[in-house]
This record gives sequence, C-alpha cells and structure tokens, in this order.
Amino acid sequence: MLSYLHRYHAGNFADVHKHLLLTRVLAALARKPAPFCVVDTHAAEGIYDLGAAEAVKSGEAAEGVARFLALPDPPALAADYRAQAADPAAYPGSPVLALRMLRADDRLVLNELHPQAHAALKRAMRGDPRVHLHRRDALEALVALVPPPEKRGVAVIDPAYEVKAEYAGVPAAVSKAFARWRGGVYFIWYPLLPEARHLDLLGALEAAGFPEVAVSEWLRRDPGEGRGLYGSGVAVVNPPFRFAEEAEELGAWLAAAGFGGSHRLTRFGP
Repeated sequence: MLSYLHRYHAGNFADVHKHLLLTRVLAALARKPAPFCVVDTHAAEGIYDLGAAEAVKSGEAAEGVARFLALPDPPALAADYRAQAADPAAYPGSPVLALRMLRADDRLVLNELHPQAHAALKRAMRGDPRVHLHRRDALEALVALVPPPEKRGVAVIDPAYEVKAEYAGVPAAVSKAFARWRGGVYFIWYPLLPEARHLDLLGALEAAGFPEVAVSEWLRRDPGEGRGLYGSGVAVVNPPFRFAEEAEELGAWLAAAGFGGSHRLTRFGP
C-alpha cells in the first residue's frame, strides 16, 4: 500500500494553485442549467483540519492557504475558493470543494484506494445522496466510470506520483476516457520536481491530439534551487470557455500580490 497521505500537505501552495483553478472549472459548468457530474479519481480524505498534528508538523499550509488568504485586493475569480478555504478546521480537498459547489441535480463520483483515506472520505461525505463512493484502482476507475449519465462534467485526476509509471499512465488513461466521453473536461494535476518527469506527461498529452489543452504552472522557485517540489502544474484537456484567460488573470494576481513565485500558461492542440 502506498504511504502518501495528503493530510501532511493539505493547504500547501500546490493545493492553492490546484483548487483555485478547479473552482473556475466548476463555476463554468454551473453556468448552464443542465446537471453535471464530477469524477474524482484520487479523492483522498475530502476534508482536513489544518491545526492537526500532521499539518502543523509540515508547516506547508502557513506558506500556502494562510498566505493566500492574506493577499490584498483579490479578484472576483478568487471568491469561490477564498470562501471555501477560510475555515482552517475544515479545509476542503477537491471532493468537498466540489460538493460545496454542486447544485441539487449534480452528482459527485469519488474514488479512493487507500483504506484509511477512504474511511475518512466516507465520513466526510455523510451519506449525501449526490455522492457515489468507489474503492478501486484510480486510472482503471477513470475509464470505467465515464461517460456519466449527465454527459457534462469534469474528471479530476491528481495522483501523488509515488509510482513513476503514473506520468505515462495518466495521459494513457485520459486518452481512453476521452474516447468514451468526448464532452468531458479532464483536470490533471502534476508536481514540478527537478527530475522533470512531468515533461513526459505533457508530451504524451500533446501527442494524443486532443482538441485543446490548457496548461497552468505555478513556479514557487527556480528548479535549480534545492530539492523537492518547486512548482505545481495543472493541465486541462477540453477546458471550459475562457478557462485559460481566467488562469492567466489569477496567476498574474498571485504574482503581483506577493504569493511568492511566478505563473506561466501554455496551450496546445491539433
């Protein structure tokens, strides 16, 4: 069993980058009246207490969400995430973030393989009838669980990448899922590490020939300065209208407001 537990890293700068952009995808889906579905393949525990021993030990939330919430003059595009992230005792992972933005007829399909995290996720969902829980291999689930009956929606894919094969496995699974659900949005998070394995992931996404891929990267520091995570990446296959422009606006604000780092956006397609 893999050892990664997100409770040590909840609310870090990568979470801020990922969740800020995820709220923009969810908001775009909610602009149309038809129901949509969120499929989260690596749902983890769902909700976190940033005052718990694990989060305090890492100290990452202090330089992440706490710093984010203190930034001046937030744009309207940041409002959804700011409102949801304000309570450090109930910091939302992507499943709870999505749940709070669902409407009555929308659905949330959550998958988590780790037994401890799955048990916590089940408690966090509290029997909400819009939520369906699974415990199976994440990338197998991605292909098996689409298309949803709603036809509209987003698949959220954010492994820990403890298994290096996931850098190839994620784009391969997304390609299979896309063949089944061409109307879906595919929201893929990946870490920026000095080993630069994310370049293989991005290369495979580009080679797959998707209609459009928007890639947002937040660089906390130069990759040559020290070891470990230096940035956060989000690649969105089939992004909603104006997602790329909103990502650029948010990135520019984060940099100018003093979040620490810089943003870059790239787009590719056939």
